[in-house]
Amino acid sequence: MKDAGPHTIEELLFHRNQDPDQNAIECPGLQPLTYRDLRLQVLYTVKTLNARGFRRNDRIAVIFPAGPEIAVITVSVMAGFTCVTLNPQNRQTQYETDFSRLRIKAVIILKDSETAARAVAESQKIPLFELIPVTGIAGSFTLEPACTVNATEPDFATPEDLSHLLFTAGTTARSKVVTITQRQSFFSRLSQIKPFNITRADRCLHILPYYHGLGIGLPLLGILLAGGTVICTRDFIPSDFFHLLKTFRPTYYVAVPALHQGICHELKKRAPDELQNNSLRLIMSSSSSMPEQVSRDLETLLGAPVIEILASSEAGTIAINYPPKKGSVGIPVIDHFKIQNESGDTLMPYEPGEIVVRGETVFWGYEDDPEENRAAFFNGWFRTGDLGYLDDEGYLFITGRIKELINKGGRKIAPVEIDTVLVSHPGVRDAMTFAVFDPVLGEDIAAIVVRADEKLTETNLREYLLDHLVPFKVPRKIRFVDEIPRNSAGKPLRYEGTKRYS
Repeated sequence: MKDAGPHTIEELLFHRNQDPDQNAIECPGLQPLTYRDLRLQVLYTVKTLNARGFRRNDRIAVIFPAGPEIAVITVSVMAGFTCVTLNPQNRQTQYETDFSRLRIKAVIILKDSETAARAVAESQKIPLFELIPVTGIAGSFTLEPACTVNATEPDFATPEDLSHLLFTAGTTARSKVVTITQRQSFFSRLSQIKPFNITRADRCLHILPYYHGLGIGLPLLGILLAGGTVICTRDFIPSDFFHLLKTFRPTYYVAVPALHQGICHELKKRAPDELQNNSLRLIMSSSSSMPEQVSRDLETLLGAPVIEILASSEAGTIAINYPPKKGSVGIPVIDHFKIQNESGDTLMPYEPGEIVVRGETVFWGYEDDPEENRAAFFNGWFRTGDLGYLDDEGYLFITGRIKELINKGGRKIAPVEIDTVLVSHPGVRDAMTFAVFDPVLGEDIAAIVVRADEKLTETNLREYLLDHLVPFKVPRKIRFVDEIPRNSAGKPLRYEGTKRYS
């Protein structure tokens, strides 16, 4: 992947030929922020924090609800420091753990906001800054305590400095810390916008949290790299979607499957002619598998293709299903990709194995976790933990996760395969399959299901599963629940099912 330049967030924001007069940030009820003013805001932030003694690689926690303020402060901090976006709804104990574990040097919060982070910063003697929005302008702000900003040049980060930290998605009980360099962050954005031909004419509706990688990536840094417009929302709920679509005319949006499902449910309440001639050209989904019915419904309602993206905190974008192929996560776009067996040999098309990757977007290792790092890399290749195969056209199909495989008496079963069959039943809204303890087999299969049809019975479901799966893959236990436990990225927490039902 060749691209001349220093490959930093500063370059992404200042030197990619964006039109200074174009809107960079928009938000309902506020005047837009142009690229010219966005750059001034970034300069102000970096120089203000420099004047307070903060330098490259200092870790600064950004804790805000969704909105234009967090969009601008996030990219501003990333330009000169290491940004750590944290969930504003965290409890005090979580902030105490995170601030200490991540070695946070400063905390930025919204002026007068009610957050446990304030007390934790004070107790740990971490400098606290409060952001004061400028009335009426999206993403414009000042920082308090104020200081005199000198005339020297800002100390922007270099390519090998850390732009931000991410927690792994957390499908196990303890998340790991992923360190992302400026160079990796830049190339990750480049690998996203090129396949979709994202340009300055594009407008992204931002409806995701900013405290995990999906919210920072294509909906924020990707569109800014291309010179387009970010439409920032506050307190987004699916019923807001139609008004935002009509008012702000986005060309694409990115969401996790559960959010797509909610949007689809709301759009079905509208008359078909209300959705005609809308502005969308792409709908993107990531973090977990998208139910086929939801994809079909969205494409019918909105007239735009639903594109699945395979990505991870550690490797950035791995594959993009564009042009779409049913059942696939797409064609690999990462620099180096292969499917290998246990010996590390590259496998041929249709031979299932472990997915491993290398390249500019792949991280260097988990922080302070040498044991995990030894397990995560094989001869320089990062082991994604996914199992899958390529077809003869180069499309990737995921068959499961190595750590999630259920070992039923020596037979290895991928729970995602059973999930897919469960959610294909018209009476099922959501489902999660997981391992439970069995005194004879070691592990057996269980599933929890959210019904779309309250008349659905366990007997109905078992009959359906027996028509679509070999008998030993049919769950021994099936329970109906109101909600599937998921992490902030939308991935099912299978260990919670094992803990609850074993």
